[in-house]
Amino acid sequence: MEKSISDLKINGHGSSTGGKYNSVTINGNGSINGDLECVYLRINGQGNVKGSTKAESFKINGNSSIKGNLESEKIKVNGMTHIEGNLSVEDAETYGNITIGGDCNAEIFRVDGMFAVEGLLNAGELKLNLHGPSRAREIGGEKITVKKMGRFGLRGLKNFIWPHGHDKGLNADVIEGDDVYLENTHAKVVRGNNIELGPDCEIELVEYNESFKQDENTVVGTHRRI
Repeated sequence: MEKSISDLKINGHGSSTGGKYNSVTINGNGSINGDLECVYLRINGQGNVKGSTKAESFKINGNSSIKGNLESEKIKVNGMTHIEGNLSVEDAETYGNITIGGDCNAEIFRVDGMFAVEGLLNAGELKLNLHGPSRAREIGGEKITVKKMGRFGLRGLKNFIWPHGHDKGLNADVIEGDDVYLENTHAKVVRGNNIELGPDCEIELVEYNESFKQDENTVVGTHRRI
């Protein structure tokens, strides 16, 4: 990706066409109309891309939406972001809420907050510290860690984001990994080499190769070694 092309900056309220840029910065409320390809994408406030996006680095402080697919080496979300298509990323880090309308493929996928992936979530390492209801149709990875966190611990975000009565943990049809640790998770099937279920899980079927541990406050329909 060439780094000699022009920069784009939106300060306040404004919009611009898509295209190829070096650095794209939105400070305030801005929209990009069309597909976007850039080296650096920064959103401070509210930003919308009405098309697919390729960015080596993508950082959000606030609220953003991508009306297509997102490809990036590194994304960091402080706030909320919605991706209508697929996410392909080396390293994704979210403090807040990320929703993905398609599949997510990552080397590292970390969430401190909530997430929703309508398709397959696949990553080498998944570290999910959940403060509210989250879901994915299928989850696959080498190392999967899911923990339930308190509502007031997320960098000052308070109860208005995750109201009482909606803390249902993680919901998935299938979770499969080499080393799996889960808390407050509801799934039809959990499959892996080493599986440990912490408190407040409800799993219909557990299939494991090497080891299986279960907290006394977790319900498992059937578990078997394969």
